[in-house]
Amino acid sequence: MQKGVRIISRRLHLFVWPVLLVIFIEFLNRGSLTSTLGWIIRNPGEMVLNYVVIFCLFLFFTALTGRSRISFWIMSVFVLVAGLISGVKFKILGVPLLPWDLFLSSETTDIVQYLNGLFDLKTVVGIVLFFAASVGLLYFVPWTHARFRWKENIVLGILAVLIGAGMYLDKPFPVKSALNISTIPWNQADNYKLNGFMLSTVLNIEQIIIDAPQGYSQANMENFMKRVERRTNIDPNVKPNIIVILGEAFWDPTRMKNVTFSEDPVPFIHHLQKNYSSGDMMSPQFGGGTANVEFEVLSGNTVRFLPEGAIAYNQYMNRRVDSLASILARQGYQTASVNPFHNWFFNSRNVYQNFGFSKFISSEYFEAEYNGPYLQDKAVMKKIIEQTDTSAGPDFVFANTMENHAPFTPDKFAKNSIKVSGDFPEDTKGMLESLAQGVRNTDEALKMLVEHYEKKGEPTIVVLFGDHLPSMGNNFKAYKDTGYLSDSDDSATVLNKMYSLPVVVWNNYLPAHQDKLNISSAFLGPYILDLAKREGTPYTDYLFSLSKKLPVIPPRNHYERLNINDADVKEYQMLQYDILFGEQYAFGGFRDKIINPKFTLGYGEMVIDSVSPLHQNTAGGSGEDSSVQLTGKNFAPSSVVYLNDKALKTTYENRQTLSAVIPKDLASDSEKPYHFVVKVIDSKNLPIQSTPVKQLESLK
Repeated sequence: MQKGVRIISRRLHLFVWPVLLVIFIEFLNRGSLTSTLGWIIRNPGEMVLNYVVIFCLFLFFTALTGRSRISFWIMSVFVLVAGLISGVKFKILGVPLLPWDLFLSSETTDIVQYLNGLFDLKTVVGIVLFFAASVGLLYFVPWTHARFRWKENIVLGILAVLIGAGMYLDKPFPVKSALNISTIPWNQADNYKLNGFMLSTVLNIEQIIIDAPQGYSQANMENFMKRVERRTNIDPNVKPNIIVILGEAFWDPTRMKNVTFSEDPVPFIHHLQKNYSSGDMMSPQFGGGTANVEFEVLSGNTVRFLPEGAIAYNQYMNRRVDSLASILARQGYQTASVNPFHNWFFNSRNVYQNFGFSKFISSEYFEAEYNGPYLQDKAVMKKIIEQTDTSAGPDFVFANTMENHAPFTPDKFAKNSIKVSGDFPEDTKGMLESLAQGVRNTDEALKMLVEHYEKKGEPTIVVLFGDHLPSMGNNFKAYKDTGYLSDSDDSATVLNKMYSLPVVVWNNYLPAHQDKLNISSAFLGPYILDLAKREGTPYTDYLFSLSKKLPVIPPRNHYERLNINDADVKEYQMLQYDILFGEQYAFGGFRDKIINPKFTLGYGEMVIDSVSPLHQNTAGGSGEDSSVQLTGKNFAPSSVVYLNDKALKTTYENRQTLSAVIPKDLASDSEKPYHFVVKVIDSKNLPIQSTPVKQLESLK
C-alpha cells in the first residue's frame, strides 16, 4: 500500500509542472504576470486546453527521454524561446509569433532579430524567477522527478498522442465545442489574447499546409501559360484613372421586400444601375472577413482553394503577389491604397507592399472626420481625389470605406434620416435604420466622387462593390424577422441571398453600354482590366476567359448544383498554388517587377525643414516650458515630435506644420546638440514612419 502511494506521489509532478510552463509562456507572450493571471481567471476553458497541449508535449518528451526532469528542461527552453520571441514581436509589430512565420516566411526577415536589445527589466526578472523556482522544485523538493522504465515510456507516449489527437480533432469527445472555444483568424492579436499561445498555435496549424495539386511542375506551368489566349483589345492611347472602392458592408436594403423605407436609401446607386454597368458580385464572406474579398479582387486568387476560415492576408500573403496595382504600375500608373483604419489591421501594411502598391494611406494619415465610431466615407473620397489630382500620370487607387461598419445599433449615428416600417421587432427596426443611414452615407460619398470626375473630364473609371452583407443580429436575425430569409431556405437560396453584393461601374469616356454583371469577386479585377483596355497578364487573361464559362466559383458543396466539376477549376487551382506557395513560374520575367522599392506609408517621405522657437522662457530664466514650431512636408495627424529620443506633447496643424512643447528640464539639458525627429505613431503605440534627424545646436 505504501509502495503504491509512493509510486503515485512520484508521478504527480507530471500533472503539476505543465501548469508552471503554461503560466510562464503566457507571461512572456503577454508581458505581464497580472494580465496572465487575469486571463486564467476569465478564460478557464482556454486555460485548460493550453494546459492539455503543454501536458501532452511534456508526456511526449518524458517518454522519449525516460526522465521527467530532462523533459521539463526541454519544454522550458521551448517555452522560453517561443514565448520570448512572441512577446517581443507583440511589442514591435503588434502581432504574436504565428505558425506561418516559421513555415511561410521565405521572404520575411529572420524572427531572431526581434530579440536584439529588447529584454526589459520585467521580462528578465520573470525569467530569473522562473528558473530559480524550477531549480528549487526539481532539485530540492522530494518526489518531484522520476525515472521511467521503457514500458512506462510507451504508455506515456501513447497517452500523449491519444490525448493530443483527441483535442486537436475534437473527437471522440467534442471538448473544444463543450468549452465554447472559438478562434479569431482575422485578428491574431485578439485570438492569442483570448485563447492563449499554445491553443491558438494549435488552432492555426491546420491552416498552414497547402499541398501541391497533382501535376504541378515547371514544365506544365510554362506550357499552360503559353497556351493562354491573350486579350487583344488594348488601347495604347488612353490610360484612364481606375478607382476601385470596397464599400464596407455595402448592400442594397431595398432588396428586403417586406421593409418600407421613408425614402430611397441609395438613390445615386440606383441611378448608376439604370445607366451604367452593374450587377451582382458573389463574395466569399458574410458579416466580416473583408480582407478575403480584397484579396480576391486585387489578385484574382480565391479563398475557395484555401482552408475554410483562413484569412489570406494574415496567413499566406508573405511574398510578392501580382495584383491590379503591380500590373498597372508596370504600365506607368501611380498606385495607392486608401484605408481609413489601422495600418496593422489584417496585416495590410505588408500586404499592400507585397501587392506592388507605391503608397498606403491608412487611418493614421486621416484628419479626425468621424460620423459615428468610424471615419466618414467622404473623407475617403477626399483622399482619392487628392491622390489623382496631385499625381502626374494616370492613377490606380484601391480604397476601403469604414463608416458603414458594424455594429448597427440604433444610436450608431447622431441621427438616422431614413425611417423604416414593417411587421418586425423594434430592435430589428433600429438595426435597419442604422444600416439605411450607413449606405446612404456611402451613396452620397460616391456621388461626390463621381461629380468631381464628371467636372474634371479626365478619363476615369470608378467601381464600387460591397464586400459582404451586414451582420444584423445573431443567426441572421434581421433577415429572418423581415422574411428576407427563412429557416426553410435551402443552401442555394442562402448562398444567393446572403453572399451576393451590388457592384456598379461608372466611367466618363467610354461609349454608352451596360454590362449586366454576375461574377465572383476574384473575376472583378480581370473585368476591370478588360473594360479599361489595359494589358493584363497571362493569369488575368486566363481568369477573364474562365469567367465567361464559370462566372461564379461557389463553395465546393455547390459544384454539382451549378454543373461544375473539379476539372473545370483544376488549372485555376494549380496557378493559384504556384503564385501563393509554389515557385511562381506564372510570373515569368516580371516577378522582380512586382514590389515597388519606393513603397511608402502616407503621402511620401516625411521631412523636417526647420525648427523655430515659438516662445523660449527657459533661456530667460523663468523656468517655464517652451514651445517650438516644426515646418516640413508630409506630416500626419498622428505625428509625435521627439527631442533627443523623448516624446513631446505635439499639436498637428497641417501637413507642413507641427508644434511641440519642450519641458523645462529637457530644454535646459546640457546635452548638445538637440536632435529632433518626427514619428507617426499608430494605435499600438508603434512608430510606422519617421523623418531624418534635424539637428540644432541651440533652442534659442
